[in-house]
Amino acid sequence: MIARILLALSASLFMAAPVFSGDQIVYLSAGKHITVFQVDASSGELSEIQKIEGGGPSVLSPDHSHLYSRGSVLSSFAVGKDGKLTLLNQTDVGKGGSYLDIDKNGRFLASSDYGAGTVSIWSVEADGSSKGKLIQMMELEKRAHSSVFSNDNRFLLVPATGPNKVFQLKFDEKSGKVTPNDPPFAEGPTQPRFAQQPRHIVFHPNGKVAYTTQEREMPGVGMWKWDAEKGDLELQHTIVTLPDGFEGSITTADLHLTPDAKFLYVSNRDLTDRKAKSGRSSIVRFAIGKEGEMSFLGHTDCEHIPRSFAIDSAGEFLYVAGQMADKLGVYRIDSRTGNLKRVQQLETELKPSWVTCLTLP
Repeated sequence: MIARILLALSASLFMAAPVFSGDQIVYLSAGKHITVFQVDASSGELSEIQKIEGGGPSVLSPDHSHLYSRGSVLSSFAVGKDGKLTLLNQTDVGKGGSYLDIDKNGRFLASSDYGAGTVSIWSVEADGSSKGKLIQMMELEKRAHSSVFSNDNRFLLVPATGPNKVFQLKFDEKSGKVTPNDPPFAEGPTQPRFAQQPRHIVFHPNGKVAYTTQEREMPGVGMWKWDAEKGDLELQHTIVTLPDGFEGSITTADLHLTPDAKFLYVSNRDLTDRKAKSGRSSIVRFAIGKEGEMSFLGHTDCEHIPRSFAIDSAGEFLYVAGQMADKLGVYRIDSRTGNLKRVQQLETELKPSWVTCLTLP
């Protein structure tokens, strides 16, 4: 009798547990569309399975059931079992934003507006759609470039390049509203020839460290001590990512950690000739130590003007959108060295601007 009960219990637990196939999907915003790609599990190569109207900075809901994008409209998509998208609604929200993030409960979207210097919060409906209901718009300073929720969902961080600051906002996860923290921002370095002007930010999973791309005066990356209790950043040091002997103009853009936080990657954009289709753009590689410290590894040449790139949830492949090259590159990550090896390059619509990776349940 006991054996039968245990057998029935184990069977019910097995049926209730989520099953993950590990199938990977990549979403690319380019031109006026989001292109959906199926990933070959062994090679990382992409095959197009859908193209749907939409685009701009994009983010998946925490449960991966919905995708949101912001151009001049805020779009909500349901994610199918095969990764394909179904448009739920679109709302005109004015000029396109420079970033989009979703809080850890999947209830609110945050987007920064580079030109206006604002951050906006929209609600997400119970069915997972977003109808553009504005909860709050806060004016900060011009060139507010990204808007990222902290790991514990208690703060919203908004790096701003021109002011050379990271704005620190308290986030109320019940109402969706933000208020300035004390202090209201952390300042970037001001020394000449230093990597200044924070643009994008990622948090180390240890909850004690964050990293920012430092867009100018010299391109680079910054490591910050993060006080999760106070919601306060303290800059530790920066590393310049300008290639040796390069005399042109380079700025950094995006950055991502591998899921195991063993490596950090940063995108270098060669802006010497802003109309050029090729140049010395690269993905810069760093090893990350036990306490979050960075060690420079090297540069990997990539598709020109990598405004956005993404790493899959297994940390096996890295996908680079070359905004001026009109190409998407696929790279295999060496889990031992962090080196990147290109395995595929695809032609895209004009100016690919955002890459998002999904692991299907």
